[in-house]
Amino acid sequence: MPENPNQPKDYDAVIGGNAPAYSGLVLGGIEGVKQRFGVGDLPSHSYSIEQRIAALNDALNYGKSGLQLVIQALNDAEWHIHQAAYSLLNPYSENYVKQALLQYSSRLAKELLKCYEIGERNFQGANLSGVYLPWAVLSEANLSKANLTEAYLKQAYLSGADLSEANLSKVNLTDGELSEANLNGANLSQAYLNKANLTQATLIRANLRSADLSDANLGNTNLSEATLSWTNLSDTNLSGANLSGANLVGAKFTSLDLRGANLSGAKLTGVNLDEANLDRAYYNDETDFPIGFRAYTQLIELLQ
Repeated sequence: MPENPNQPKDYDAVIGGNAPAYSGLVLGGIEGVKQRFGVGDLPSHSYSIEQRIAALNDALNYGKSGLQLVIQALNDAEWHIHQAAYSLLNPYSENYVKQALLQYSSRLAKELLKCYEIGERNFQGANLSGVYLPWAVLSEANLSKANLTEAYLKQAYLSGADLSEANLSKVNLTDGELSEANLNGANLSQAYLNKANLTQATLIRANLRSADLSDANLGNTNLSEATLSWTNLSDTNLSGANLSGANLVGAKFTSLDLRGANLSGAKLTGVNLDEANLDRAYYNDETDFPIGFRAYTQLIELLQ
């Protein structure tokens, strides 16, 4: 006999010995999960976001009826609820789930901007993979740990945004405004950042391997211990940047502005510095210059 999805299971929050809560409903089975999500007589605002997300997680224990509830949550007015539903549904291969995810993805950019316009700034951990947001204004937004892989953010305005530990692999931020943004620990591998403005941004331990930073402005940025190997730095402004401990092995450029940059402990093996402006850049005994480098007279040595 098929299992009844409406019957309470071991993991249901059944109130033993007490009167049924809220309109006589028992907190068990898929009906109990719906109640804890806020479907029915009790309005959803009676529950916290955390309680409602926990209910969505529980719904996945109830087969198709549970999946339908999570799909319904994709249309929830609360950003964190429909984002949680999106993440929960991603692993499923059923056609009706895929169709629901496709419809959600098509309106994801609009949902994000709508939430931002009404004052929401916390999008931490958001799943925005492949989102199309050219010219979007998201200054001061919290996008830390967000998934923005292959997102299209050309000319987006992200000044002062928190993108720490975000996944920005293959993102298109051409001509983007990222001044004073927090990109510490972010994955920007193979990202398109040409002509972007990153002045005074922090990119400590960021991964910029094979990224395109040509014509970008990184003046006074903090790139300490960042990975810039095989990065395109043609005509990039790195004047005053902190590159201490950064890995620039194999970085490519035709000309590069490193005036006043901190190169202490930087790895520059295999980098052709002949056309770089190194005027008054700093180095120390741990700076790994390319073989044959002789232009020490332009530099200032930092003594231990």
